[in-house]
Amino acid sequence: MGLSVNVNPGGAAAFQTASGGKVYGYNNIAESAAIPVAPASPSRVSIIFHNPGTSDIFVAPATVQNTLGTVPTTKQTNTALTLTNAALGGSFLVFGNGGVLTVTGECQGAWQALAVTGAGSTNPLTVMDSNI
Repeated sequence: MGLSVNVNPGGAAAFQTASGGKVYGYNNIAESAAIPVAPASPSRVSIIFHNPGTSDIFVAPATVQNTLGTVPTTKQTNTALTLTNAALGGSFLVFGNGGVLTVTGECQGAWQALAVTGAGSTNPLTVMDSNI
């Protein structure tokens, strides 16, 4: 069976193999080291991060684009992102107490999360991965 894409002009693309979404629940987001919270998925159209806890959490792609060389011979490469509270570039803040971040479009890579300094190691995070 082949994969088909149904598109409505101006609407979101929906893959025929839509599964209704995947929800990941975490209660171990720590301040000491980022952990993977969503695997790469080539059919992902959007990903939602919800923070039901009281401490802020940073989410980031596992890889980011780094520019090598000088203009006009600039090349971009995928580089692994090592997320720490001392180096938060490439991350997005999801506020505590119900903060939500929705990423649509170019979000097919793997994602990671890290709690803010002082938050400890038992912070919750809910992730919903959708291919519609």
